[in-house]
Amino acid sequence: MCYINVKLGIFCKLKKLISMKIPLLKSISLAIGLVALPFSSNFALAQTDSKLTVYCTVQNKVCEDLTKRFSKQYHIDTQFVHGGTGTILGKIKAEKENPQADIWYGGTIEPHFQAGQLGLLEAYRSPRQGEILPRFKALMESDKGKFTSIAYVMVLGFGVNTEKLKQLGVEPPKKWADLLDPRLKGEVQLPDPRSSGTTYTLIATLIEMWGEEKTFEYLKKLDKNISQYVKSTLVTSNLSRGESAVTVGFVHGYSAEKEKGAPVDSVLPADGVGYALGGVSIIKGARNVENAKRFMDWVLSKEVQEIPWRKDGAYQTPANINAEVSPLSARIDNVKLVEVNYDRFGSSEEGKRLVDKWVSEVKLAK
Repeated sequence: MCYINVKLGIFCKLKKLISMKIPLLKSISLAIGLVALPFSSNFALAQTDSKLTVYCTVQNKVCEDLTKRFSKQYHIDTQFVHGGTGTILGKIKAEKENPQADIWYGGTIEPHFQAGQLGLLEAYRSPRQGEILPRFKALMESDKGKFTSIAYVMVLGFGVNTEKLKQLGVEPPKKWADLLDPRLKGEVQLPDPRSSGTTYTLIATLIEMWGEEKTFEYLKKLDKNISQYVKSTLVTSNLSRGESAVTVGFVHGYSAEKEKGAPVDSVLPADGVGYALGGVSIIKGARNVENAKRFMDWVLSKEVQEIPWRKDGAYQTPANINAEVSPLSARIDNVKLVEVNYDRFGSSEEGKRLVDKWVSEVKLAK
């Protein structure tokens, strides 16, 4: 028996047809309006349980756009839950025995690696990994690439509110030490690393440049200029509203605000530019593993990696070598990046240790 579901399309109960061993009909006339439905031997019939739930850690509008497009293209009932990197990692840990999502898309890649190390991810190497930018091929060919693929690249820098800095009589920062300027007291904001991967990327970058001891000395001094540690989604919007003069974040967000007319600009620090990779991983125990694999392959494709900047004003740099890069995205081929040791900073133990150290020695220190 066949019936029509407006949301998902046409679904058929095949079991009875197979048991009756009747030939596949060229078409079926339905009682409702006598609709003719063509069938062939390779016609893929969607199932009523064809679903997908995505934990999504990119801009909310990108999450909404991509899940709608995927749902429409593949006739899969797709929904998403939005959250910061740390928040989503916490959910996946808490739901280990009863996963509530199928795939995690977006967010800095170190927590993805940590989830893989903890046995929270399903092994899957997307064939699209072969289209990754050359500088990241070795990483994808390592054991980490068994569980996580690179979806995009984010460049870390300073965001500045040009009007606010002018009022303060302060030049835009050029180096990391410039953020310690006493005139910026109460004018700097950072994301909280307990809920966001951005500040963890900052910590890892500074440790690679200076070592751990000097990095935490710097973070303690910087804390004196911090007005508050906020959710990653608020850092850039607060900067645009003039609630802060300087922030540290991924520069594609500042490009988007500037395009909207906000007095926002970005600066790449002269003494070292950090970066992060956006990850995509299938969750262990997912109810819809095959749909999750299809979604991963899809978001890693050239065409889909161009959608965020062409349609949604989001300027992460595509990781697919064949994808066109927006003029407003940071071009990593022209930037001297601080290389990250993912064996260290992608470790769950190291990630927890550094965030706990930040909480005790910086956030809660008196």
